[in-house]
Amino acid sequence: MTINDVLNLKTPDDLWHYMHENIKYGWTNKKGEFREHGDPRTFKEYYFHSPEETIERKSGLCGDQVLLEKMWFDYKKIKNHVVSFGFKNDDGKKIGGGHVFLVYIEDNKYYYFENALGPCANILGFDSFNELVGTAIAAYLVVTNNTDKMDKLYINIDYNLNANNNSQQDFIETLNAEDFYYNYKNEIQKSIKNFGY
Repeated sequence: MTINDVLNLKTPDDLWHYMHENIKYGWTNKKGEFREHGDPRTFKEYYFHSPEETIERKSGLCGDQVLLEKMWFDYKKIKNHVVSFGFKNDDGKKIGGGHVFLVYIEDNKYYYFENALGPCANILGFDSFNELVGTAIAAYLVVTNNTDKMDKLYINIDYNLNANNNSQQDFIETLNAEDFYYNYKNEIQKSIKNFGY
């Protein structure tokens, strides 16, 4: 499939099914070698993949996949937001290690569009943006066994992804938007309790 083929997919459900069946979580370095996320020895080789590279290589980390998703939703003129979050160290410095996902709005509902976070891969509708963000972040914390790090979270809304970033350090340094964590803390805590934690 080409980028034009993907842009011609008709509905969010069509895009999700295409991505779920064809794009796996991971990344490919400039030499064309596939890497699974998580090996810090090779992560310095990582760079954001363009939507075309994600389609061609059939892989991408959450940011790579959201670049493709955002391109599609913008092309279709469907209102959307990019939400990113990560962790701070004890000194309050942002150190990354989180997730990026897309939210779209249709018929006065908010939809969590997720392909990269395997166990949570789905499109889920919510009545409020706060409930969606709280539930999505809580699901990530539960799936990745990070519920103990909740108080070290930072959250950015409409995070500006850039396919020209060259490294993980560039990614961390661009996370400088306002931190919305305290706006969503209660929703996250409630959702974690709902998951049985």
